[in-house]
Amino acid sequence: MRVKLTETAITSATKRAATSGERVELADDGLRGLRLRVTPAGVRTWVWGGRDQDGRPRRFVLGHHPAIGIAEARDAARAMGGKVKQAGADPVAEARKKRAEARDAAEGIGTLAALLNLYGGPKPDKAAAEPVAADKARGGPGTKLKSWPECRRRIEHVFAAFLAKPLGTLKAEELQLAADAHPSSQSAAAAVRYIRPVLKWAAQRRYVGADVAALHPPATVGRRDRVLSREELAALLPVLADATTPYARALRFMLWTLARREEVGGARWRDVNLDAATWTIPATKNGQPHVVPLPRQAVAFLAAMKPAKAEPTALLFGTGSGKPLGNWDREAKAIMEDSGTEGWTRHDLRRTGATMLGDMGELPDIIEAALNHVAIRSPLAATYNRSRYRPQVAAALQRLADAQDGIAVGGAQVVPMLRAAS
Repeated sequence: MRVKLTETAITSATKRAATSGERVELADDGLRGLRLRVTPAGVRTWVWGGRDQDGRPRRFVLGHHPAIGIAEARDAARAMGGKVKQAGADPVAEARKKRAEARDAAEGIGTLAALLNLYGGPKPDKAAAEPVAADKARGGPGTKLKSWPECRRRIEHVFAAFLAKPLGTLKAEELQLAADAHPSSQSAAAAVRYIRPVLKWAAQRRYVGADVAALHPPATVGRRDRVLSREELAALLPVLADATTPYARALRFMLWTLARREEVGGARWRDVNLDAATWTIPATKNGQPHVVPLPRQAVAFLAAMKPAKAEPTALLFGTGSGKPLGNWDREAKAIMEDSGTEGWTRHDLRRTGATMLGDMGELPDIIEAALNHVAIRSPLAATYNRSRYRPQVAAALQRLADAQDGIAVGGAQVVPMLRAAS
């Protein structure tokens, strides 16, 4: 029976329920589908009932009286009716889903962090000397990217606030705001570039909505062309030679070998042959092993720092506990301060060495081979000529090391000799 709901009618129904010991239900005469259930204990609950867009009867709790008054209950009932009848919403299922997502998130399931694990494989055990082979075999496309650890580190840094959030709650606008508000626009731009393929891959599997990946870098990443001057090298090289930190040693080794930071940071004693004066990089950016001919200075340097009983898997440049170096930015800034230099990155050292070789008259093919680029000549020529010019690279790196020694002690600038015409 429908009645005109008033506070007086509600009070009367509450007394009847308490006296009879049975639940009383009032149907609102002012809005079809709205009811108030009153228990003998005096609990008064607003309920809306109706049919969804498929004609199925549905019923949903709106709240309790008197926290929600009569007018508010009618507004809530109208809103609920619109959702269910027009959009096919299911507030009960949605609430259940949110509770499940919250529970899973607390356990690290279905979150952005879990997605990163799924895409690139679980993080290797920090205590382990190397990533477990089985971990590399799991996951999505990220497991095949040598750059994934760095990509993940940047994503986790810029989007740290979202790592524990359920994937279903991720919104493009919130991720974009986080990227735009990040103190370093370049770092945020890199993080956006790295996370977009992850989110697109997740959207293909319905883990997230397709629009979540619609992010834009907050800055345009410019091409760096920073090369340290002779004066800067003259200030930096003695500092690197005198320093005893593994970071300074690694930077010195980079200047001798022109290797990438990740390659130097992952170098192990088993890959070094001091008798043959070579260092083999098992896995490089171009997907092929790379044998680096070591100049005399690098061989003497490694021989002096090699432990008496060096474990084959031990890192050449690791922390005191043998773990990979991780505080590059902090240590590089300290070295800049000690040397009076500024504004260079680890990769700039590699570019500086390559530029020095060019200034000394080395041929471009030899420099490209020393840098271990994928193509060191035209694609057609590379089909027939598979040489990596190791003898010439060895001579070039030795000339580079000698030139650096001259700069460090204030020697005269090296002028390239003109090649005789054939």
